[in-house]
Amino acid sequence: MTGRPEVINAEHRRYHELGWWRRETFLDDLDRWAREAPDRLAVVGHCWETSRGPDRLLTYADLHDAVNRCAAGLAELGVRRGDRVAMQLVNQWQTTVLALGCGRIGAVVVPYFIATGASDTEWILRRSGARVAVTIDGVRGLEPAAVIAGMRDRLPDLRHLVVVGENVPEGALRFDEALLAPSVRLDDLDLERPGPDDLFQIMYTSGTTGRPKGVRHSFNTLYAMARGYVDPLGLTGEDVMTTPCVVGGQGGWLYGMLAPLLAGGTAVWADAFDAADLLDLAHDYGITVAYITPSVLGDFIEEQDANPRKVRLRYLVSGSLPIPPAMPARVHEVFGLPLLPLWGMTENGGVTIGRPGDPDDIAVHSDGRPVDWMEVRLVGDDGRPVPEGQPGRLEVRGANMCLGYQDDDALFAASLHDGWFATGDLARPDGRAGIKIVGRVKDMVNRGGVHVPGVAVEGVLREHPNVAEVAVVGEPDPVLGERVVAVVVPAGEPPTLDDLRDLARTAGLTRGFEPDRLELVEELPKTPTGKVRKRDIEEALARRAADPAAR
Repeated sequence: MTGRPEVINAEHRRYHELGWWRRETFLDDLDRWAREAPDRLAVVGHCWETSRGPDRLLTYADLHDAVNRCAAGLAELGVRRGDRVAMQLVNQWQTTVLALGCGRIGAVVVPYFIATGASDTEWILRRSGARVAVTIDGVRGLEPAAVIAGMRDRLPDLRHLVVVGENVPEGALRFDEALLAPSVRLDDLDLERPGPDDLFQIMYTSGTTGRPKGVRHSFNTLYAMARGYVDPLGLTGEDVMTTPCVVGGQGGWLYGMLAPLLAGGTAVWADAFDAADLLDLAHDYGITVAYITPSVLGDFIEEQDANPRKVRLRYLVSGSLPIPPAMPARVHEVFGLPLLPLWGMTENGGVTIGRPGDPDDIAVHSDGRPVDWMEVRLVGDDGRPVPEGQPGRLEVRGANMCLGYQDDDALFAASLHDGWFATGDLARPDGRAGIKIVGRVKDMVNRGGVHVPGVAVEGVLREHPNVAEVAVVGEPDPVLGERVVAVVVPAGEPPTLDDLRDLARTAGLTRGFEPDRLELVEELPKTPTGKVRKRDIEEALARRAADPAAR
């Protein structure tokens, strides 16, 4: 396997000419900050779920040393340029050291979620050809190290299992001993330094359907993605950044690790999310910027409202999931800040983002406007751009875009239309040169020829005080084709169908968008990033509709 540039074409050369890509890597950033600001705090490692003890604090000099030792340790395990190193960790300081240690010697990092099941774990390790897997002994009732140990005889490419923690399976290696205590110095090894267009990451998406896809990124595509956070917000070495987004996904990588490194600031890691804990960290370390998804931002807001801390936050950014319409006002009320929206994918990171100076309610009406090195367009079902001001299928292109899917060039090619990447999202113009996501192409419910955008209906129904969570999906119907079903996790006394239909009409939704049926459930099936697995719900409803005995 090779980590050398997989695709160098005229478009990529243009990115270099325009300064959207660079001739350096994140390791050059690390070297620069270790030289210019060696005593600046680079990483805070805070653990309360995986272990106990004082926070681990790494200055840039400390981080530089740990990364070089990790790189030498990987080399001693036989890892070379282009080899794959799987990473199944939580948000901990070892994550940064491992990722950059791999980068130092040109190895390719393969991150995936801590909650990934055994079947998908085996798929990822086999598909990626990982030579080394690094994970933890246990967390949240999971034992990922034991799971991987149990499948090693079925993975011929996997040479080593390295474990963070005390419970190390037989035949596995301890992280500190294997990767932080090499018998040789990195400078004494004859290793070729990677280039900026080399492959650096294969991130496996959680996906809402099917097997995870391995999304390939170079140092430069990740640089463009991280820059899409740093530049619009004007982040510097004075900033202290955090995110509870798990490092198995792109949000954790970009906003918890790469953006702080690019800016020369401080990254604060916490191994699990707790609203009170994160606010304490914000107070103690002076966190200035946080990217928090809507699924947990509500808890963060309410905890600060109930138990205020003195914090230095200057930006709160949210995305990955639809932002409830009432949330921006609550952020402004409690923190005195506008909530800045961000939209992107594993394939392209943050494509659009809100800016300082945008209206306080920007996140209600917009998912931001594109960064300078990304383009967006809206097209109809025929693939042609829609008339100005009209909604359509969202397509993007530019310097953020991934290099393709691991061992599936055909799938990636099928997502490209004349060089534009079809995101699968539906969007409308926001009137400010940006976009607002209104749903997924496959989320549309075809009710008698009326295409009902599930996300738009969910945004309205979520405002009902007795709705904790809601998913709007289609259910087979012999007359309409599909009926609109509101699948609701109630908060307290469940709402009635009439309650929800009245709410939809009062909000001015298009006639026919209101739910035809209400389904009450205790929880919604979700991916590790909190996205609802609508396909699972739809398949369950379809099976029930096809089985007369289940009606």
